[in-house]
Amino acid sequence: MLKNSQTIHFNFWLKICVINFFIVSVVGVMMRYNMAFSLPGFNHKFMQESHSHFAFYGWVSAGIFLFVTKYLSENFKKINLPKYQYLMICNQIGSYGMLFTFLYGGYFWLSIVFSSIALFIGFAYFIFLLIDTKSNENPEIIWLKSGAFFATFSAIGIFGLAYFSSKKEELDVLFRASTYFYLHYQYNGFFLFSCIGLLLISLKKIGIEIKEKLNKTIFFLLFFGCFFGYGLSVLWIEMNSVLYGFFVVISVIQFFGAILFLNWIRKTNLFKNQNFIQKLLLSIFGFAFILKFLLQSLSAIPALGVFAFSNINIVIAYLHLVLLMGISLFLIWKIVQMKEIEFNKLLKFSILLLVFGIVCNEIVLGLSGTFSIFYIPFLTAKNWLLFASVVIMISILTFIQSLKIENK
Repeated sequence: MLKNSQTIHFNFWLKICVINFFIVSVVGVMMRYNMAFSLPGFNHKFMQESHSHFAFYGWVSAGIFLFVTKYLSENFKKINLPKYQYLMICNQIGSYGMLFTFLYGGYFWLSIVFSSIALFIGFAYFIFLLIDTKSNENPEIIWLKSGAFFATFSAIGIFGLAYFSSKKEELDVLFRASTYFYLHYQYNGFFLFSCIGLLLISLKKIGIEIKEKLNKTIFFLLFFGCFFGYGLSVLWIEMNSVLYGFFVVISVIQFFGAILFLNWIRKTNLFKNQNFIQKLLLSIFGFAFILKFLLQSLSAIPALGVFAFSNINIVIAYLHLVLLMGISLFLIWKIVQMKEIEFNKLLKFSILLLVFGIVCNEIVLGLSGTFSIFYIPFLTAKNWLLFASVVIMISILTFIQSLKIENK
């Protein structure tokens, strides 16, 4: 268990992360309101950029940094904790800088400065992990290191965006490919691998450990699938049949790895140690996890791929499936399964409301995308999306108010 002073720091950072999640939802409501009605003085594209960057760094990355730091402090007694504190402080500076500068003017010199700060924080995090967990063979370590590696590797996409943004009209394909490069290695690499590592840490605390051979098999299937799976994000680019076939094989490999992992989870006694809310959060995360890989595999079918990559609602639904229904609900589960958290009625209600809002958001986005394929109008979609985003915002605010952490 952490020393009391370190626990106080953890409580502080945990509240910062959840408040940031609330701010993400506020900007989301602004965007949805602007789509349904009008929000004078705000540029919709700028709001999108502010919303996505702050969600990535202010909420998800900050949450991952915090839980990994907590794990390291509990299991590596000689670790230098202050450097991780400085890392989290710098990450917040970069996150809030991006929140306001992107909202003000989109991509310009100052927003790029703050983006660079956040980017180099990822580099530092990767180096810290490599040094502090050197020669450690715990099953979760390989996932955490790989997540950090993908966070660093995704920077290639950022450099591509910076270079091609000035010539976007001439090099639109490369600009779009750079965007997908960054998103792929953040979503499917950094976020997902880090969360699997954090899940293994939680399982170990209740006496459930994965066998070394099975862990390495699942890891290499998913790592290989993620590393080469970028090709599944750019199937809209013309490519020869051999390369296309290779990416189809990749989709099968990573889907098989996901099935192996979920099958192992199913055989454990994990759910016997969880209350209803925790079971619900884990079940939705598992559903989003396997659906993500299934949709990636289906996108390799040419007829479906055309609709998947050209329909903005389907693209947004997929991104929200991974980030909101998957990663965000997993982080909420990580919070509520801590022994320091008081499980009161208001906390339970806020989580149920959050789940309702997220599921509603996914259903409306999915229906909008499907209806548009068949040229069926869905005129009230914008209003329903606004409703879902307001529900999510209220649920997170309620969650913050109900969050009580005991210093144990």
